[in-house]
Amino acid sequence: MRTDPAGKYRLDGQCAIVTGGAAGIGFSVVSLLFAAGANVVAVDRDADALAQAIARIASDKGRVIAYRADVSDEGGAQTIVDTALAEFGRIDVLVNNAGIYPPSPRLPDMNLETAERVFSVNLFGAMRLAGAAAAAMPAGGRIINMSSIESLRPSSPSNSYYGTSKGAMNAFTRAAALDLAPRGIRVNAVLPGIIATEGTSAIPDPHLAALASRAPSGRIGKPHDIAEAVLFLASGASDYVNGHCLVVDGGLSAVG
Repeated sequence: MRTDPAGKYRLDGQCAIVTGGAAGIGFSVVSLLFAAGANVVAVDRDADALAQAIARIASDKGRVIAYRADVSDEGGAQTIVDTALAEFGRIDVLVNNAGIYPPSPRLPDMNLETAERVFSVNLFGAMRLAGAAAAAMPAGGRIINMSSIESLRPSSPSNSYYGTSKGAMNAFTRAAALDLAPRGIRVNAVLPGIIATEGTSAIPDPHLAALASRAPSGRIGKPHDIAEAVLFLASGASDYVNGHCLVVDGGLSAVG
């Protein structure tokens, strides 16, 4: 029986990879895992933004490194894993956070080129990296996939590519949990609701206010709300949680 409630959230000496780590939810996850004691490989395709973000975290730069990569590149997953192993000698946690959400034309005006790009980043990139990281993880490793409540029910038209990619992410999460169980690796997903990030800054304030008024929480989510859920799934506090899709939306999905 654990007797140190705070200690079960510590990740001292462990190594975490976080994709999409330059801003928003990803940067909040990098910051919190770092604060919990982990060494972190922060990955993003925007090298300048990533370097600036990492410089803000702490003076102990040796425990956080920035690595520029596009997760949709077929060979990128293995190079990310190889970098983590070269820097820290192990991989304990993977957070597949990188994602894009361009507007989708309403059917029947499908744009397959855009759809393929969304799936390449949001799903196939995560699948490649999960496979490469799992091959290097010890028993007890954790993989956390970033999904969305859009995977459960679309909030608006013109969002089919993103929502469908995240629905597939949920299915992949459950399937991967079964595949990796014999290796002692847990796989879970976090499904954020509307979160105030750079990516949602274009949503008109009245629309955000309307969403906040509908949610039982009475507010729009913040990146740290999601980062704390990720820390739970990355830590020993969630040892008995596996193959789960954790909704973190302030109750918005409960009210329709």
